[in-house]
Amino acid sequence: MGVAMKKILFLALCFTFVAVQAHAQMRFGLGLSVGGTGFTQDVFDENIDEDIGIIGSGKLLLQITDWFLVGLDAEGGVHNGFEVQKTDLGSNSTISLIPFVEFRGPANAYLFMGVGYNLNSFSMAKPIDLLGLGVVKDLEMDDTVAFKFGAGWDIFATDHLALNVELGWKYNGGDAYFKVVDGDKTKKVKLQDGFDASEVIGQLGVRYYFDL
Repeated sequence: MGVAMKKILFLALCFTFVAVQAHAQMRFGLGLSVGGTGFTQDVFDENIDEDIGIIGSGKLLLQITDWFLVGLDAEGGVHNGFEVQKTDLGSNSTISLIPFVEFRGPANAYLFMGVGYNLNSFSMAKPIDLLGLGVVKDLEMDDTVAFKFGAGWDIFATDHLALNVELGWKYNGGDAYFKVVDGDKTKKVKLQDGFDASEVIGQLGVRYYFDL
């Protein structure tokens, strides 16, 4: 057997060993969590007030090794209480689909980051008459790229069931438009500064891991 063939065989054995070890540690998991969310800046304008929102999420998890995990996060949040001078404007909702990775360390604490997609919508409480512009019937928010990162901790009650605590920041910014009715005409008017609905999210939940 030549030297080159011996090297190839050695590398193949090494890769096989690594693959077997990784498979021995792989686990599939499901996670559910709820929490609160707050915007980190003015979403539309400094004169518009917003309340703290609520958020819930479900996760699919694949733990590759003790220190590395990949997953998919599907989360939905609602913010009520958009107000201008005590006038209710409506509520904003966002559904986010975010593939992510976790880098896990001692005591099952981890750092995570992911990139995905935000589906944004705004529900107006009632039409608003803007002088010189017309009657605003609706406010449209673009769907945007989601970027999320943060830290969390799995606190295991059994070998498979863990209480999960997580804190993260999610970017969500884009263009927004008023749908304005002026007489018998309907037009879209772009907000000059768009919107920035980036937020800090704190969640508490549970995860269950299945051995593969």
